[in-house]
Amino acid sequence: MNKLSLDQFEKAALFIKTTARPLERTLFAWEFEGGSSEAILSEVKKFQNKDGGFGHGLESDFRCKESSALATAVGLHLLSDIGVTETEATVEKGIQYLLNTFKQEKQGWQIVPRAVENAPRAIWWNYSEDWAWGNPTAEIIGLLHHYQNLVPADFLEEITSRALNYLNNLTTYEPHELLSFLKLYKQLPASQQAVIFQKLSDILKECVTTDSNQWDSYSLQPLQVVSTPNSDFYDLFKETIPENLTYVIQKQSEGGYWNPTWQWGQFEKEWEVAKQEWQGVLTLTNLKILRAFNALETS
Repeated sequence: MNKLSLDQFEKAALFIKTTARPLERTLFAWEFEGGSSEAILSEVKKFQNKDGGFGHGLESDFRCKESSALATAVGLHLLSDIGVTETEATVEKGIQYLLNTFKQEKQGWQIVPRAVENAPRAIWWNYSEDWAWGNPTAEIIGLLHHYQNLVPADFLEEITSRALNYLNNLTTYEPHELLSFLKLYKQLPASQQAVIFQKLSDILKECVTTDSNQWDSYSLQPLQVVSTPNSDFYDLFKETIPENLTYVIQKQSEGGYWNPTWQWGQFEKEWEVAKQEWQGVLTLTNLKILRAFNALETS
């Protein structure tokens, strides 16, 4: 199997340390250099508003300072991934924001606020009341499971049941909604995972692009849904993953970073800032995936 060489890894590391956001720098240090989770928490806090939600361009494709369900999900995922518990005030305030902004009429969360229209953004983040229910509601439910001591038990049970039923009755599939449900799946107890495992498998087989000739376009690749060999869905794509790993390695730029496969289609000046941020995010993500599959030389 091909591996990212030590020289290529060092180029990626240098890019992150010199060009990525401070947040990605602290995440890289934690992942690869024994850095502290406290440094990450300090950076994440900079994106949190007084209402407990997260904004300020934490999700780089929309730059509004106001809180959103999606940016809050991003922030809480970062904290849960590094083991920050519900005793941390940043987490408690974030979960309370989500509980406060639950839309009863839609039984879910509005993905972005109307204020998104007042800030630079990708064209797909123009405000709309019409969005796929599971994005980001499904992954938010997963976060509520992770931090369930902060969540009313009856509410969590009710909204989880709705999510499982919704997924099992889906007939049209949207890739971002799928990714949101995969994040929910990881947080569920085994008994509830079993309820949706087959449906998720069926959706993955339909939505994931296994034809390498299409990977240069905006598509859902195997490694985006199976980021470690320990994934419950690894067997679905085990024949394609080696080729996908090789593809990822080959797409590293001379500057050590990976580029996004999309553009905003508006706000071109601000897109250049966001693009550089995405280069940092994607570079860190790809290094973690390559390491998980033993396709990374770090020494």
